[in-house]
Amino acid sequence: MTRAESYLLAGYVAGFPWAPPPGPYGIAALPPTVATVSECLTDFLPSGQDLEPWQQQLFEPWHRSLRQAADAARRAPAGQPTVHVLSVSLTAATATRLTAMVQDWIGDPPRPILVNLAQPTAAAPGTIQGFEVLGFEAGKFHSWLCYRLDTPALRELGIRPGNAGLLATADEAQRIADMANNDGGTPEEITWFPVRITEHDIHSAGTVVPGQ
Repeated sequence: MTRAESYLLAGYVAGFPWAPPPGPYGIAALPPTVATVSECLTDFLPSGQDLEPWQQQLFEPWHRSLRQAADAARRAPAGQPTVHVLSVSLTAATATRLTAMVQDWIGDPPRPILVNLAQPTAAAPGTIQGFEVLGFEAGKFHSWLCYRLDTPALRELGIRPGNAGLLATADEAQRIADMANNDGGTPEEITWFPVRITEHDIHSAGTVVPGQ
């Protein structure tokens, strides 16, 4: 599960690191900023496409390619915190499960995640930051930190967040996902699974050519 070729690209987001609120957050200390792809915790930049409101729910904030995400990052308003571009990669087994969950929710419109997983490939080169535990529910991705699962993870499994607020290994992320799915404590509609988070350099990503 740790070989680069074992992971398939789901998509990219361009947005801001999450700054946990002041004071203790659960019982496991978090760094000042956390890398996450959950819309529950932070804001992401839209693709710049002219989308109807119903389309925004289906397509945003995900980008199919690094170039598209990098273009969104470059359009960030001045004076805001530094934007980063992150990719989400899954094992083949998890990709199959996620595809089924997304299709059950929306059918087969060309949502970036569905398109990418239907054409399996690896993410663009970047710096692997660690692993996040995501929960899918009605088209939205929660983070394990949304539900403060760092507290039972430390208490029951002895696992705590590491660099960038992420988990060090796929095994740790899988154990927390299993705990969340089996032990309750979160809504039953949420299905939890581990993903690998990679950060990408937007300056080497190139620019989207109109029509491509």
